[in-house]
Amino acid sequence: MNIQSTARLFQYLNWGRVVKLREFDLLQYMELPDLQHLSPEDRDLILESQQKIMSGQDEKMLIAMESFADLLDKLGIHSEARKYFQDIYSSTSDNLTQARCLRKIAFSSLGQRNYMSAAETAERAAALVRQLPMIDKGRKEEYVRILHVSANSHYFQLKFERLEAIVKEIKIVLPDITDIELRCSLLNAISLAIYAKYRWYQFPEEAFTHLELQLQLTSGMVDKFHHAQTHCIAGHFYMFNEEFNMAREHFSKGIQLLDGKNFHALLIAYNYTAVSYRMQNNISMTEQWALLTLEKAKQTSNFSYVPFSYANLAWVNVKRNNWLYAEDYARKAADDWSAIALSCSYAFPLMNCLLQKGEFNEAGQLAFKLLHPRLKRLPDMVTKKLRTVAKAWVINDKTELHNSLEDLIDEAKLTGYF
Repeated sequence: MNIQSTARLFQYLNWGRVVKLREFDLLQYMELPDLQHLSPEDRDLILESQQKIMSGQDEKMLIAMESFADLLDKLGIHSEARKYFQDIYSSTSDNLTQARCLRKIAFSSLGQRNYMSAAETAERAAALVRQLPMIDKGRKEEYVRILHVSANSHYFQLKFERLEAIVKEIKIVLPDITDIELRCSLLNAISLAIYAKYRWYQFPEEAFTHLELQLQLTSGMVDKFHHAQTHCIAGHFYMFNEEFNMAREHFSKGIQLLDGKNFHALLIAYNYTAVSYRMQNNISMTEQWALLTLEKAKQTSNFSYVPFSYANLAWVNVKRNNWLYAEDYARKAADDWSAIALSCSYAFPLMNCLLQKGEFNEAGQLAFKLLHPRLKRLPDMVTKKLRTVAKAWVINDKTELHNSLEDLIDEAKLTGYF
């Protein structure tokens, strides 16, 4: 193992001094902004975990480093966590350990919504495991975990055929999986396929049956993260079914169980609590939750929630007729948007701003894009009016484009999808 390389990676919690690891200097503690969001208890956890690395020997040191990286990723220090996983990957020739580290790198990238990187890394992990005979329980379980990360990455990229192929593979292996955590991961992947199939709108009873089973399975687990994450997923489902109070109950339970950790799940709850209030036309609560999401997203480098927060703040400013601020927020959201399926979140406020300025061409182009068959399905009347706008834009009928844009925005506001 390259101890000098390991030493160079240390950046945390040697307050004001240089410490020694096998005669190699570790870097002095750097007051990074990444740590400012952590509680004193969490900082102590990082210090304790670091000390275990310094007291370890060879393989024990690698194990301690992996636990340290797990902790960093859990606490929102993602890029540094990935460096440690990569260092472990480079320090071993064991295929299963390498696959596990790649899978954790992919999961970390997924948490920050770097979907392409997550998909590529998960495929590398899967390729390593496929080289091994699948007779060992640990190998099978690692392969299942990799499939779960792959399913998530393809879901967020709207690669529904790839997602469906993974779900089919998951359904084959599901009966052989007894570990509750893994079964829940597989059920989560199946839920993603339901999301995609119904395009985030009016889910069937099957979706909620899956959720109840996941909630039941995770309720008795020692690690509360899985139960919390399931509550966040449940909130998502109920919100898109327009059952807002039920959605917020689940988000609230998820937030409570997450206890300020696991920010990729926590920010789902924060962000979509804001969206649920937005869909109910509650300006002050939308603003409150959007600002909270924005703060936590920046602190923890979960940058995909920054543009989503801007989209929600654009909506707030449209409702207050602050058109300059509204357009600025909407454009900042559009410039770095990653939740492709939910592009309507920034598009409708931006269209309203453009309508106010008489810039109908760009507004018509946005309406045309929202008709893509893989984006979120909207109420039938909103979709019908989008088509009218798109048709007027295509034939360059400016009078009809103006009138149909006004009609579309009124309908979107009326239905809660603005």
